[in-house]
Parts: sequence; C-alpha cells; structure tokens
Amino acid sequence: MTRNIAFMKSEATLAWIGQFDPTDQPLVIEMLQKMLLVSRNGFVERLIKLIRSKNGGHPVGLYAERELRSHGGRPNRLFKQSDRKPFRAAGAGPRPIDPFRAYDADVGSEGIVAQAVSELCRRFPKVYFNHPGPDQIRKNKIRRFVLVTDFIGSGDRVRKYLDAAWRVASVRSWWSARATVGMSFEVIAYSATPQGQSYVEAHPTKPDVSLVAPCPTIANIFSREKKYALQNLCAQYSPAARHLPSTGYGWVGALIAFAHGAPNNVPLIFFKKSPTWIPLFPERVTSDVRDHFTDEPETGEQLRERLKAMRQSRLSQSGLLASVDPQIRNLVMVLAALSRPPRTRQSVALQSGLTLSEVDSVLAKAIGYGWIDGRNRLTDRGQAELRRMRVDQFNLSGLPHETEDDYCPQQLRVPVSLSR
Repeated sequence: MTRNIAFMKSEATLAWIGQFDPTDQPLVIEMLQKMLLVSRNGFVERLIKLIRSKNGGHPVGLYAERELRSHGGRPNRLFKQSDRKPFRAAGAGPRPIDPFRAYDADVGSEGIVAQAVSELCRRFPKVYFNHPGPDQIRKNKIRRFVLVTDFIGSGDRVRKYLDAAWRVASVRSWWSARATVGMSFEVIAYSATPQGQSYVEAHPTKPDVSLVAPCPTIANIFSREKKYALQNLCAQYSPAARHLPSTGYGWVGALIAFAHGAPNNVPLIFFKKSPTWIPLFPERVTSDVRDHFTDEPETGEQLRERLKAMRQSRLSQSGLLASVDPQIRNLVMVLAALSRPPRTRQSVALQSGLTLSEVDSVLAKAIGYGWIDGRNRLTDRGQAELRRMRVDQFNLSGLPHETEDDYCPQQLRVPVSLSR
C-alpha cells in the first residue's frame, strides 16, 4: 500500500521499523500505513468546522477537556456551590489550562484545544462562551454544555470531566429541564475509538458525541488473523513491564497520532523506551515526524490501494479515480465501501479515508439519486451504477448540478419511493 508515504519514508520511521525482525516488518509497515496522522492545521480547521456545524441557535458554553484534580476517588466539582441547601452553584467557570500537578507545568493537548475554543469565542462572542461559570450561564441563558477534546481513547478522562459537572446540583437541575429551558450536554472530538465513544455516551448526562473522523484501531481495521498477530507483536516487543497493557492504556490499540502528540492509547512500542528500544514518538512527542503529517488529497494510486483492500480490484482500475473532482472520487469510494457490510458511516469513513462529514454528504447525495436505501444498502440502481464505474461507462454528466449552497441533511431517512 502507499498511504502515509512521506511519513513512511522519513528517517525516524525507517530507523524505528529497523528494530523489528525482518519477518515482522511487513506487518509493522501495514500498521503504520493504516495510521491516522493529523497535521496541526488540519486538526484546528476541522475541529472548528465541526463545532460551527453544530450551532443549534442557542448560546453555547465551550469547555476544553483536561485532567482534573480528584479527592476520595471522585473529581472535584467543576463549579463552586453553596454548602447548604439548595446548593446553588455560583462564580466563575474552570480554567481552560491548569496543570494537574503543582510541580509539573507540562501542558498537553488541552493547550491547542483551548486555543481553538478561545478563537471561536472571540470571533462569535454572542454565540460561544469560553468556559462559562454558573453566573455567566444564567446571565446569557446558555443551553448547551459542549466539551471539546482531541481524542477519546478509553473515555476515562472525558467521563471524569462530565462527572465533575454532574456533581454540581445546579447542573443536574439544568439538565433535567433540557427539553425546554435547561441544558444539554455534547462532546466534540477530532476522533474516538468505538469503545471510548460508547463509554462516554453511557454517561448520566447522555451527551451527544460528534467526531471529525473515527479512529482506526488494531481491532477494527485488521482481519481477525492480523489483529491477533499484531497484539502478539506488541506484547513481544513491548519495552515496558509485562503487567502494563502492551497495546496502550485500556488495551485500546489506537492507531492515531497528532502533530501535537500521540495519545497514551497507542501501543507502547510507539512511545515507551528501554535500553534496547527507541520509540517512534518518545514520551508521546511526534516532533521528529510531524512535518510528514499531510492534508494533501490522496493520489489516484493511493485510492486504488484502498479499493483493493475493499476487494474492489476491478473498480481500482477505473479511470474515475483520475477525476479532478473530489466529489466524484468520494462517490466512488463510498459506493465501493457500501457494497459489503458493515455499512455504518464509521466503517465507510475508515475504509475510504474520508471524514464523517464527507461521508454524510455523499450518503445524502446517493439517497437523492436513489442509489442506496435508508440502511445504506445499494439499491438495484446503485448496483448498476457501480457496475458502470467498473467498466468506465459511468456518465458524470447525468448527475444533477450541485453548488456549495445546496442543502445537505444531517439526518437521513428512507425516501418514500424506496421504502415501499
């Protein structure tokens, strides 16, 4: 495969691969090729775009997720509240950045997230409020509590932040009235693992979780055989003690790295060191390779490799992949991904390399064309179009003309003609 080309050819990456036995290197290379690498500009721009797309017309309180102090095994309350009934919350909101330990001034991913939140609040001061406290929430009638983070791995840190808010009596009162005048909870992240997202969604606040892109993991991107082989490989080469989870915190096995750092949910071979092991992301810092994290569209050759991985060898030879129109290329990739289960938007995004918003846009168009039904299954007409694509007989001029102003629904329903 040819994904992550510049990253794969970098001196640091090649040196890291060289530490593995030659018989193990092909599997290691495939793992690196399937990683989601996020550049600094791409991270900020897409995260802000996602937040803006969720504007529901009510004032929004934005909070950058970070590690919180705890006492007795529970996080401290996010807001101050009175000691006596009715336990009314008051005062300012939490600090966007506050080192977890007094002796350690290290700032993690919350720094770049807090900067993005601050930028949005300055640009749209009547819509977004920067870490508002109870007084500001009441004064500005803020109805949405939006927690922003870069990544949900195990979901523990996000749950802990939500727990800190849930411990405040006034917050629980606002939440109970969320259908009318109260407050709802949302979590917006660049990416998340399936288990981490499910764990967060199960929180008592019942937050709506939105992502830019799903996270590839050892478990969800490889076949069963290769999954077990990679898990064994991570354990065999793990530079840490045997009792530590070799595939990362929570045994997540995340395959993602940001320009600002790698999460602790990636396998330990990526960031732990030992006398005999040099990590690719030492102390989870990606500075040696982040210049190779690119936002450039994938080439026709890269798309062909993706299609071959979907068992679409014939379609991979289609001249449509040379189209300069990204909408056409995206359409080909999504229809190919939908030809076999699973057909969830997350699965389609992982296979196609598209963001979830790009997948949603293509799905909406495909339903409008009558190519898929409400369960994302190809209709007879969709199957016919896919066959035409395989033999380069797909007529691009037959598609309706669209502009950037065209309406794109966020929730898809079965068209009447297709549900009969």
